[in-house]
Amino acid sequence: MEHTAFRAEKYDAKIRQTLPFYEEFYEQVTDTLHVLGRKKISWLDIGCGTGKMYEAARDKIAIREFIFTDISEKMLAVAKGRFQTGENRFRLMSVLELEDMEKYDVVTAIQVHHYLSEKDRRLAVEKCCRALKAGGVFFTFENIAPDSEIGKQLALDRWKSYQIRNGKDREEAESHIKRYGVDYFPLTVKAHLELMRDCGFQAAELIWMSYMQAGFMGIKL
Repeated sequence: MEHTAFRAEKYDAKIRQTLPFYEEFYEQVTDTLHVLGRKKISWLDIGCGTGKMYEAARDKIAIREFIFTDISEKMLAVAKGRFQTGENRFRLMSVLELEDMEKYDVVTAIQVHHYLSEKDRRLAVEKCCRALKAGGVFFTFENIAPDSEIGKQLALDRWKSYQIRNGKDREEAESHIKRYGVDYFPLTVKAHLELMRDCGFQAAELIWMSYMQAGFMGIKL
């Protein structure tokens, strides 16, 4: 079942109208990996969409192999059409189907897990951890829940305002905001970090946050 709010052919344009600083998500990942000094890495991207993570990383990070995965056949076809090369592989699958063990240096999941139930989200993070080699790094960017009802309402109002300023009409922006807690289920920053530690990451850190999105890094030691 496809959970994304947008059709594959419109995804990249719509996502920029929807998520403030969307390009920054990918910059944070590549910048962190550059500083960590990882070379010739095996990289699994969960929920690859149109291939944005690979597009951002291919000229900055030495990649030995890159595995694109998505539950959407249409999204995967777009990514394959753009980036089918010798070191790239494509798998139509959910993170919940992932059975790889200690195979990857990097696993990324950008705006993916917030669609899952509490039980399935925990399983997804556990599977990402298991799939990493010792010393491997997990990056995830997700919609987040503010710590108070007042904070939530302010953040949702700001988010709606951003979408309208960037080309959505008011009805479309309001419709997207109403998906909060109905179609996707955000966690607080604290809950994200606790979940990552519970699932096996010895180091779990917040690396970026703005509006109602945040980026997290976990290292499997």
